[in-house]
Amino acid sequence: MNTHKFYLLFALFLMINALPIEAQVIERQLLFWENRTIDIGTVFEENGKIEVEFLGLNQSDSLILISDVITDCGCTTVEFSQDTIFQSKVGSVKISYEPDHRGGPFTKLIVVRTNQDIYGDTLYLQGNNIPLPDDLMAAYAHQVKNVGFRLPAINMGNVYTNEAKRKLVEIYNFGVDSLRLMSNASSSDFIDLSLFPEVIGPDQRGLIEIAYNGADRADFGFVSDDLILNFEGKDEPVSIKLLANIFEYFEPIPKSMVQNVPRLGIQDVEIDLKDIRANQIVKRKVKLTNQGGEPLQVRKVVGNCDCVLINLESLLIQPNESTDLEFTFDPMGRRGIDHKHITIFSNDPVNPVRTIVVKSTIK
Repeated sequence: MNTHKFYLLFALFLMINALPIEAQVIERQLLFWENRTIDIGTVFEENGKIEVEFLGLNQSDSLILISDVITDCGCTTVEFSQDTIFQSKVGSVKISYEPDHRGGPFTKLIVVRTNQDIYGDTLYLQGNNIPLPDDLMAAYAHQVKNVGFRLPAINMGNVYTNEAKRKLVEIYNFGVDSLRLMSNASSSDFIDLSLFPEVIGPDQRGLIEIAYNGADRADFGFVSDDLILNFEGKDEPVSIKLLANIFEYFEPIPKSMVQNVPRLGIQDVEIDLKDIRANQIVKRKVKLTNQGGEPLQVRKVVGNCDCVLINLESLLIQPNESTDLEFTFDPMGRRGIDHKHITIFSNDPVNPVRTIVVKSTIK
């Protein structure tokens, strides 16, 4: 009997002691923020401080007071509403960002604490900071008609045919006149250009945004073009090399459909010519087969050297049919171990780009 009383008293003790803990749990009443993330885009260090404002609406039945705002970087300073935010009223958190020498994309964390939310609500400030170089002439060493670029060519990287690839390119105006793009800024129909800011004054920096449409370029693999920039007031356009690597885009194929689509089969993906002489021209054939259920269209075949000439019997291969790819390799002027690549672009959605490696040792 005494044992039963002991367990009953112990259970009652636990219940009583649990009550204050539950009473301390505070239901979080959060502000409804117009934007939890603000992206300020690309900023130049020399343009100084950038200010943004986060607005929070009180949709609760409680009175909310912002008690503290914490940021994770000394480059940001904060001002916030000190007054009580009544129901259906808006509070404000103003963030000032000071660009510095630490360049590149950034995300700044902002934690807002209130009397109704002791844990803090999280906001984000994003952007891309471009520091000011100490030596402008060295930083923008490639100059074309007083327009400075960091490099002698602009590389767009991999471009796919389903959407335009966009890239921001820094320029510096070393001239005495302002730069403004003309309405026909680019002579290429697959390129769209815009300037930020719209007018770049003398001894100022700016950005050219390039939108490169791979489908309109109508080619595959590595391509090189002359990007022609037409600026108002300049008698001649500014020209710079534009590079890209273009690939056809395909939607993902379910495993159940793999045998129904075009599939490129290659007889040999690695061909070893073994020992050959430098004055010995070599010819070989490789059989290409359509192992799928729909017609295979070869988009392009290209070698990585002018010393490799390629001939393909047919660009269209019906299901379960084959064609011969013949290549001629001229090793003149070469010595030692040599590797050449033949790249095939096709409408095979599983492997749209295939490579044949041709190896040899040239004596």
